[in-house]
Amino acid sequence: MGLVRENLPKRGMSWKMAKLAGPGESPYTLYDRQIAAEAQKWLHDASRDHHDKPWVLFVSFVSPHFPLTARHEHYYRYYDDPRLPMPKLYKKSERPAHPFLREYAESFNYDDCFETDEEVRRAIAGYYGLCSFVDEQIGKVLDAIDRYGLRETTRVVYTSDHGDNLGARGLWGKSTMYEESAGVPLIVAGEGIRSGVQSSVPATLLDLYPFIIDAVGGDRSSMIDSDHPGVSIAEIANGAVPQRTILSEYHGMGSTTGAFMVRDDRYKYVHYVSYPPQLFDLKNDPEELHDLGTDPAYADVRKELEKRLRSMLDPEEVDRRAKKRQAELLALNGGREAVIARGDLGFTPPPGYRPDFG
Repeated sequence: MGLVRENLPKRGMSWKMAKLAGPGESPYTLYDRQIAAEAQKWLHDASRDHHDKPWVLFVSFVSPHFPLTARHEHYYRYYDDPRLPMPKLYKKSERPAHPFLREYAESFNYDDCFETDEEVRRAIAGYYGLCSFVDEQIGKVLDAIDRYGLRETTRVVYTSDHGDNLGARGLWGKSTMYEESAGVPLIVAGEGIRSGVQSSVPATLLDLYPFIIDAVGGDRSSMIDSDHPGVSIAEIANGAVPQRTILSEYHGMGSTTGAFMVRDDRYKYVHYVSYPPQLFDLKNDPEELHDLGTDPAYADVRKELEKRLRSMLDPEEVDRRAKKRQAELLALNGGREAVIARGDLGFTPPPGYRPDFG
C-alpha cells in the first residue's frame, strides 16, 4: 500500500497502535529474546572458533517498534510514574498545519484511535518499556562479550533505522523529518575510539560502512566507491571530521510528495517538491517547536541550505523517478484498488506468524 502516492488511503490497521499498548508479551518481544539468545550462542562459538580472523555480528532487535506491548516489569516502571509526560504539541490547537504532516496524519490515522489521555499514556509507557526491554537484551549481549574474553578485541556500534513521533504533534510512526522520527542513536565503543566523547558533527548510517571495513582490515580503495558520502564514525568520534551537511529523504507511505532534509550543526531544512519548506534552528529550538520555513528573516538561510541540497541531487527528478518506479510496482501487484482492498498489516509479522491484513 505504500506504493500509493496520491489520494492516500487510510490505514485499516492503525487501531493497533492504541489498542495493543499495555503490559504483556508480543510476538516481537518473543522474537527479540530469541535474537539475544542466538547472539550469545554465536559469541560463545566465535570465542573458540574465530579468534584468529575478523568477524562481524549483526544483532537486529525489532523493539521498540509497535505493538507497544511491553513486559510487565518494564511497562509499569513508566506507567506508574506520575512524571510520565503527554506528548509535546499534542492538543489539536497546538498541532502544525503543514500539508505534508496533515496528509500523513490522515493516512496513518493512528491518533484517531486514541480516545483518552489515559490511552496515550499507556502507549508512551509501552514504548518506554520496550526501550528498557531492548536495553536489557543488549546488556545480555555485552555481558557475553565480556564473559568470553572478547572485550579488548571487539568494537560495538549501537544504532537504529528510525525513531518514532510517539504522539508529538498528534503524529505516530516514523515517516517525518522531525528529530523524534529521523534522528537515531549512534553510539560506538571499543579499540581506537575515545571514551566519553559526544560529537556535534552530524552523522548518518552511511558512516557505518567505512568504519566496518576499517575494523575488519578491509581495503577501502577496492571496497568503497569514490563518491560514497559516508566517513568512518571512528573519525567523527575522534574529532577528525569537520562540520558537515547530511541528507535524508523520504518517498514512501503516507506521502504524496518527496521529502528531502539537509541539516548541519545548527539548522534543519526540509524541502518538499509540492509544498512549502520547513526550517528549524536546532541550536535555539531543539524541540522543533517553531517552524521558520516561511519566515522572511530566514530567507537567506533557506536559500543556502536548498543550494546544498541541490548540490547533492535534483529533488524534482528524484521525486519523479521514485513515483514512476512505484507506479510500475503498483501495477505489478494488481493496481491501486486491488492493493487497497487487500489492506495493510499494521506491522510486519515475525517469522512463523501468519500475516493479518485488514
